[in-house]
Amino acid sequence: MPSENVAPPESGDRRARKREARRLRLLDLAADLVDRDGVEGVTMAALAEAADYAPASLYTYFPSRSALLADLQHRALEVLGTFATEQRARWDAALADASTPPDGDVAALARLCAFSALFLTAPDHHPREFRLQQQLLVTPDVEDVADAGRVVPAAFAVLAVPRDLLADAAEVGALSAGPTVTDPLGEAVDAPLVRTLSWVVALNGALLTDALVTGLPTTGRALGEHLTDTLLLGWGASPDALAGARSLAATWTVAVDAQEDR
Repeated sequence: MPSENVAPPESGDRRARKREARRLRLLDLAADLVDRDGVEGVTMAALAEAADYAPASLYTYFPSRSALLADLQHRALEVLGTFATEQRARWDAALADASTPPDGDVAALARLCAFSALFLTAPDHHPREFRLQQQLLVTPDVEDVADAGRVVPAAFAVLAVPRDLLADAAEVGALSAGPTVTDPLGEAVDAPLVRTLSWVVALNGALLTDALVTGLPTTGRALGEHLTDTLLLGWGASPDALAGARSLAATWTVAVDAQEDR
């Protein structure tokens, strides 16, 4: 007869949940290391010390430093992508609820201005996730090809929000369709995606200027807003429609800021 003091064996599901909880805790500690020491400070030895684990035991969760950083990046991208999708839903709801709906081109451009503001304020509302992406962009060879490949779907899920906004703006005539874009092999490339990459890289570069110690007569956010206007005008936006869109998007940004402050 079994002793009443013997605990029943754990189910496979319970073991899996406990293992996943430990893995997520390790990712939290790795993110702390990024905050403190940068991406280069995230090593298996440093994580083992922070977690009070034997170094060898970490390899049951992450087979390499590259895999650890890829998992950390994947989680950060999922957070940013979810937030961007939620914000777009708010903008769409605001347009649907407007007592006097704006013209289609103004509405489309307002969504783009709102996304620009969302991106440029990411260091404030999601500092850990955003700074991780910035550091990985400027730190070469931290992930091997296979691990970096695992992150690509999450990255494209984030880019899908601005890509779709740009495509919608071209469809309603707020932006021009633009010329056909081809890759180095001469194959056609999705034009809204190329615009997305150009835009996001420009905005990220603007924010990186805040780290310059020499000082500039502007801020990364102000520079990013100027870049957004320049790109949208270059892609065919009407100056008057863009001005109206800026004013409209500012009301959404204020509403979001107010909600986050509560």
